[in-house]
Amino acid sequence: MSTADKARLDWARLGRAYRGSRLALGMTQDEVARQANLDRKTISHYENGRVPGPGRIPDGYFAAAAVLKWPAGDVERHLGITPPDAPDIDSPGPAPTALELYPVVMSFARACSREGGDPRLRDAFEEAAERLLQSTAIESTRPAAYGLAAYRPHAWPEEDPGVPEDDAARIRRRLERYEQGERDN
Repeated sequence: MSTADKARLDWARLGRAYRGSRLALGMTQDEVARQANLDRKTISHYENGRVPGPGRIPDGYFAAAAVLKWPAGDVERHLGITPPDAPDIDSPGPAPTALELYPVVMSFARACSREGGDPRLRDAFEEAAERLLQSTAIESTRPAAYGLAAYRPHAWPEEDPGVPEDDAARIRRRLERYEQGERDN
């Protein structure tokens, strides 16, 4: 990467993303630094958007991103670089639809529960996401039983702490109504 290319990178945006992720995880700069084998002052520099010297992106940025549980390519994405294997959702092509993004939203909610998040907040989040999806123009294209399938995909085990206690009973009731010819309207 040339010095000119590096100067165009959005280090401030990357710093804001680091800080936001760290705070969302409830971590201090010291904790991130210790786990990434960096100095706390280095993490402070990262969060404040300090531009590193010329050359490649320092390895410490990737170590901090790993501690913050970022997927591969997020450092580059926050800097304004699109990784070569990443889809470009900002391109003039078609953007993902709400229906295509909905399973990702549900995965996020389940991940929060697995990581100790409040199940009541997860339920409220899922209900809000479902209502928002229902308010879109795609409502008429959704299968009648989509809400049930999206609520708890088959890969989500019943012993998962995020599964509501009455989940199996609600599924059975919904299936019985479906078999009797009732459709969601």
